[in-house]
Amino acid sequence: MTARSSARTVLGWIGWAGGDAVGRLILLSASTIVLSRLIPAEEFGISAIVLTMSAAAALLVGAPFEEALVQKKVLRGAHLRTAFGFSMLVALALIALSLVGGPLLAGAYASPEMAMLLPVSMLSVAFSGHGDLVTALARRRHRFNDIAASNLISHAVGVPVSIAMALAGAGVWSLIVMRLVIVVVRSLCLQWQLRFPLMPQLSLSHLAALGRFASISFLDRFADNLNYLLFNNIVGSFFGLSALGQLNMAMRIVEPLRGAIVATSHNIVFSHFKRVAQTAKAAIAERDRVIALLAFVTATSFAGLAAIMPALVPVVSGPGWETATDIAICLSLGAAVLMPARPIFTALSAGNRPEFSLVSSLTGLAVTFLLLVAMKDSPPYVIGAARLIGDSWQALFALLAPIGKPDRWTSGERLRLLAPAWATAAVMALATGAFAVTVQPFGNILALCAAIPIGAAIQIGLMWLFTRPALLGIFDFLRGQPLRPGEQA
Repeated sequence: MTARSSARTVLGWIGWAGGDAVGRLILLSASTIVLSRLIPAEEFGISAIVLTMSAAAALLVGAPFEEALVQKKVLRGAHLRTAFGFSMLVALALIALSLVGGPLLAGAYASPEMAMLLPVSMLSVAFSGHGDLVTALARRRHRFNDIAASNLISHAVGVPVSIAMALAGAGVWSLIVMRLVIVVVRSLCLQWQLRFPLMPQLSLSHLAALGRFASISFLDRFADNLNYLLFNNIVGSFFGLSALGQLNMAMRIVEPLRGAIVATSHNIVFSHFKRVAQTAKAAIAERDRVIALLAFVTATSFAGLAAIMPALVPVVSGPGWETATDIAICLSLGAAVLMPARPIFTALSAGNRPEFSLVSSLTGLAVTFLLLVAMKDSPPYVIGAARLIGDSWQALFALLAPIGKPDRWTSGERLRLLAPAWATAAVMALATGAFAVTVQPFGNILALCAAIPIGAAIQIGLMWLFTRPALLGIFDFLRGQPLRPGEQA
């Protein structure tokens, strides 16, 4: 495949994924605007506990298999059917456990509705497991357009259902049902698009064939989601359900973009790295180019989001969510630091070395956990600060982790890929934030409308002055052109 056709192929994938991400962001923002005015902060906190538990449980169902199925050189139908069979067994066990765990959770938080909220939310794990498996098949076939369409359709169904329930007075149930509907619709929609009948099978030999990669990849994703689970439970226990509701509101603003970028960049970059690895030299050049260009996009997006957050939160959430603003700024800054570094772990996983991402997730979880415990008597805004420091640690690990043979990759080489993006994004965010604060007395909407184009212009200007090859590389990529001879991103 030529460099031009490779760029156009990846551009097509990103176009579909970008449309999905923007569409979902619009739908989720609309739901937040409505739900934040109908549901009190404490009920957002209750939903955060329940939903993070079901999300963590879902990883026990499909996540052990998705990356292993994508990675496997020769995949047979028996591997998929076996993964489906074992995932359904786990799903049924988890649903049964939730019937017991629901009342225990309700007693722990003095919230009787949790007794039924947890089992209903846990019904989603059967469909999320199925969805992970058909997603793996779609990724192997490079059907990223089908993944994007299924994501968007599921949100287009789930969000209106949730809003309608909230308007009818369903309260916290509207938040639980939204996730359940989204998971079910996405799973069924992607199954229908792939036209691949998936029936359960139990085979220990085929299960063993998925091997080491399945276990390490699962532990990595589970640790990442365990971060959310412990984060929410510690906040709820130490800071109260109201503070947890403020955190949940901040996450509803930041996490849709973060989640979309993580999923999109991982799925596409993983497949792209696997596909271009024809020779060591070509693979390294393409790897570095993609990582450097993605770093500018992700660092700029989240640093800019942090800059406009004081005006954005009041527009999206209305009054009474001031603490959410401080937390959301920290969450955005943490993403601006970590997201540019994540493709390093993706590149290593594509080379069958997922253990680096696992260690990063586990140590980041430990840092965040220890900080929250140490600051439990502090004001609620430290919740965001703990997450920012945990994300920063993971980015530091991506730079400092020793990567030796067979693909030696020095810390200096990794730093040179990311530092320009971090530097320009930081300057842009400071300038944009100062401008937004100056304009904010005239109205939050005016501040947003003025600050966003100003921030974009500042970023383009900085890149033109200091990192022009990267800016030209992004423009070339958007036009489907290969990297210019001798040009480094």
